Amino acid sequence: MKIFKGGLLILLVFVLGITVSCEKDDDLNIIAGLNFVTAKLNPQGNQVGVLPSTTPPDGRILYTVDFGNPDANDDVMQTSGPMVIYTYPEETATYTITVTASLPGRDDVTITKDYTVVVIPDAPEPSDNPLVGTWRLAPEAGALGVGPAQDDVSWWSNSVDDVATRACLFDDEYIFNADGSFQNVLGADTWLEAWQGTDPEACGTPVFPHDGTASATYDYNAAAGTITINGTGAFLGLAKVNNDGELTAPGDAPSSITYIATLVDENTLELDIAFGTTGFWSFKLVKEAPPTPSVLEGTWRLAPESGALGVGPALNDVSWWSSSSADVTTRACLFDDAYVFNADGTFQNVLGADTWLEAWQGTDPEACGTPVFPHDGTAAATYTYDATAGTLTLNGTGAFLGLAKVNNDGELTSPGDAPSSITYLAELSSDGNTLELDIEFGGIGYWSFKLVKDVVPTGIQGSWKLAPEAGALGVGPNLDDVSWWSSSSDDVNTRDCLFDDEYVFNADGTFQNILGASTWVEAWQGNDPEGCAAPVFPHDGTSAATYTYDEGAGTITINGTGAFLGLAKVNNDGELASPNDAVSSITYIANLSSDGNTLELDIAFGTTGYWSFKLVRQ
Repeated sequence: MKIFKGGLLILLVFVLGITVSCEKDDDLNIIAGLNFVTAKLNPQGNQVGVLPSTTPPDGRILYTVDFGNPDANDDVMQTSGPMVIYTYPEETATYTITVTASLPGRDDVTITKDYTVVVIPDAPEPSDNPLVGTWRLAPEAGALGVGPAQDDVSWWSNSVDDVATRACLFDDEYIFNADGSFQNVLGADTWLEAWQGTDPEACGTPVFPHDGTASATYDYNAAAGTITINGTGAFLGLAKVNNDGELTAPGDAPSSITYIATLVDENTLELDIAFGTTGFWSFKLVKEAPPTPSVLEGTWRLAPESGALGVGPALNDVSWWSSSSADVTTRACLFDDAYVFNADGTFQNVLGADTWLEAWQGTDPEACGTPVFPHDGTAAATYTYDATAGTLTLNGTGAFLGLAKVNNDGELTSPGDAPSSITYLAELSSDGNTLELDIEFGGIGYWSFKLVKDVVPTGIQGSWKLAPEAGALGVGPNLDDVSWWSSSSDDVNTRDCLFDDEYVFNADGTFQNILGASTWVEAWQGNDPEGCAAPVFPHDGTSAATYTYDEGAGTITINGTGAFLGLAKVNNDGELASPNDAVSSITYIANLSSDGNTLELDIAFGTTGYWSFKLVRQ
């Protein structure tokens, strides 16, 4: 019995050993936590990447990815870890993606997720309809007239003087839109006649329904040579004229009018209309040419540097006085003033709540203060730039560049003496982003101003910071999973030295970390407990760095030892244990929002997990 008991004990130990061994083997071979993330790799969303994973990761697992396209036989792929990419048809549809994880000796594990492709149609090609655009009566004699037969205006036609006396008619706009809609844009006044309640006829407020409020369309039949305007109250030339005759009351307006139309050239349209059986009216319209873009178009400011403005006895001589680098700060209310050249030839001074005021404006000593009329940005102004002559002229009382007091006759002693026009000598740099101005003021000397253009950023160009909100940075085991830790709303304040750090992508491909006097410094950098402290080399913004943004692949690569996005310690190989281990290059998964103002970043650090950062444009 003792032997049997001993044998039983040995057998039991052996069986338990096998069980424990199998359990350990199960732990090593189990397929657990299967998941996958999808990445939209192009704007249409029909190119998608799938990245499978398990928790914990296991490099032995083979993943089979079925992209679920029933019309294809190339939509099943296999991977042992890297992302697999598939391109769906360019049409809106929802597919079921299936990922199966396989491991020898184990049962397969399968999960599915739906993925929707939303293909936005390309914008329609520009219309080839020659009418599309804005038209007005030709500013000349005979632009409108009436007579007993077509092309016979012997009864009456307008004179040259009528272009001025009836200016409220000649500035009326007839707009043919590419979508087939039509508008009468009449402004504050148009030509009114006795049938509309104005006798004698004269300029006055448009009368319903001929006041531009009609919801109208048009049909142009080039072969038949006709234009039909559909919409009660919509018209061409004169409101009273229609196919049945001439109106005697606004309430009799027809719902449709057809004109005989001859397109003389792309900018001239001749119209005729038989009004009842009485005779014919004729109208000559000319197309408003779109304004030629100006090289100055955009927003300009004084260059934020020493010497941005100065004065002296001769051209290019600012020996009497010039601004210092300190003035960029002490006169910040001047350096943030915007000089805006619009595409339509108008000009604006945009000064904000305050600008630099001097004694002649009632501020002594001079200082920042509320802009003083007429140099307060309210001027209705235009500009003319003559590149050949090298001159820039502003027309509009109160409009100016650089300093409000400076003009061709001298320097103002009172706001009420503002001239209606100022001409500057102007030299534009070859890249179109720097404008150097000089002006001789009354034979006394010359003022000089250096302006720089606000460059509209493209792609990721510009300055970015962490979004000031909960979840702006976080970490977890998988892409888009920050379950291990994420920043709270309180962190925006307690870690403000991190949230004010700037990540600057320059137009020339260079990159900068601008951290200021302090940033968030952790134990691996010698700061335990972690907190705000002076930046630690090489993660202190001194790196000579560049960046590469691949929009198609959805990646941003930062090149330069010590340059980073989000947190200094995070890189593709893991998390740093010492500043000396800083890497020379880091690649992030990047998703730029459709409006270009939000940048979501993810990075797999080694095989451990993913960090996520949300940046917003400044």
